[in-house]
Amino acid sequence: MLSSTKELRSLVSKAQEATKDLDNDLRRVAFERVLNHLLENRTAGATVQNRDASSEITETINNKADGVLADEQQRIDALARYFKISPEEVRYIFDTSEEQPKLMLATKYLAKAKAHATQEITLLIAGALTALGQQTTTSHIRNVADDYDRLDGPNFMAALGKMPGISVLGRPGSQNRIVRMKVTGAEAAQTLAQRIVS
Repeated sequence: MLSSTKELRSLVSKAQEATKDLDNDLRRVAFERVLNHLLENRTAGATVQNRDASSEITETINNKADGVLADEQQRIDALARYFKISPEEVRYIFDTSEEQPKLMLATKYLAKAKAHATQEITLLIAGALTALGQQTTTSHIRNVADDYDRLDGPNFMAALGKMPGISVLGRPGSQNRIVRMKVTGAEAAQTLAQRIVS
C-alpha cells in the first residue's frame, strides 16, 4: 500500500522520466513496466535502487533486448501458437528473419478474385503482427496486396469493411488506418493458415 499520494506521484514521475525518449508505441508499454517495477520494488530507502532499476529497464527497452520475441525462433514459435500450426509450417507462409514478418506465400494459395485475396492477406498479415504484439495498418496490407498483384485500389477499403473479423480504426478516408483482429478474425486466420499448409 502506498503511504501517500505524494509517493505515488513521485513513482509516476520517475516512470515518465525513464520512458520519455521512447516512441509512442513503446512508451505506453514501457511506462507500465517501469511503474509496475517501481511499485513492486519500492522500500523506504530504495530511491537510488529504483532509479537505477528504471534506467536499466529503459535501456533494455531501447535496445529491444527485453522483447519477448527478440530472436527468430521466438517469432516462429509465437506464430505457430497463434495460427495453430507447427513451427516448420510457419516457414511456408512467413519470412521471420526480421522483426516484422513478411508474407512469403506462393501466389497460388491466394484467391484469384482481388477482393477475396485482399481479405486473405489481411487475415495473415494482421494475424502475424497481432501474434508478435505489433500494429497492423491498412497501408501495410495495401502494399502486400499490391506485391501479390491482388490490389483493387478503388475497392480496397470496401473489401476490408466486409470482414467481420477485423476492426478498421481511424479517420475514414485516411490512407493509413489501424487494423485490429477480433476473435472471429483470429479463428478465420487460423483456418486459412491450416488450409494452406495441409
